[in-house]
Amino acid sequence: MRIGGAALATGLVMMAGLAFAQTTPAAESQSAYVTRCKRETVAKWPSARAQAESMCQANWEMIVATGPLADALLSLAPPTGTAYEPTSARARAVGVRWMARASRGHAATGRVGDVSVMLSPPPAQRVELGWFQAGAPIPYMFEEALRVRGVRPAMIGCMAFGPAESTSVYRVAAPGKAPFVLTVARREAALGSQTSTLSIAADFSGQPVTLATLRRDGSEFAASCPS
Repeated sequence: MRIGGAALATGLVMMAGLAFAQTTPAAESQSAYVTRCKRETVAKWPSARAQAESMCQANWEMIVATGPLADALLSLAPPTGTAYEPTSARARAVGVRWMARASRGHAATGRVGDVSVMLSPPPAQRVELGWFQAGAPIPYMFEEALRVRGVRPAMIGCMAFGPAESTSVYRVAAPGKAPFVLTVARREAALGSQTSTLSIAADFSGQPVTLATLRRDGSEFAASCPS
């Protein structure tokens, strides 16, 4: 199989000028990640063997940049045996700069770097992270930032619209945290005049989500994302 041009370009993008996070993922080192990444990349795209090293090193830079987002979301997740509550979630949040007054319709709003953080008010039990920028590739790899922290999202379903746009839904079980449903929606700008967007939403309600429930409204979710 030949690797798609858009996927290869995304993998090879170098994040020059990006302010990387100071926190270092602990569960998987850079060398361990790059080794795993090269193995997985060549398995999917044998023709990319020569580029795999540079792709994976570039990915690592994005994973490190994503670290504060992963840490923030995990800190907002309720501890095992407790329910989500926005006041206590805000109090235990890591790395979030909160606004003095929440935006309309939210219990609290803040930022982690250039990413917005929004806590839903009761009865909703939801946290959302959002990023957008015109004409720029998405500089974050949220799922991989979780994985190198030892938190492995289990995919429930994926709906892709080509290599540049997808919505992926996962079940996440982090140590010491109540399991939750994670939705990552991404759209890469195809042209400089377009806007790239990334939306990350965590649902702490405990409501079960399956591939069947994702398809209930007619959405064309599949069990996995296309390679």
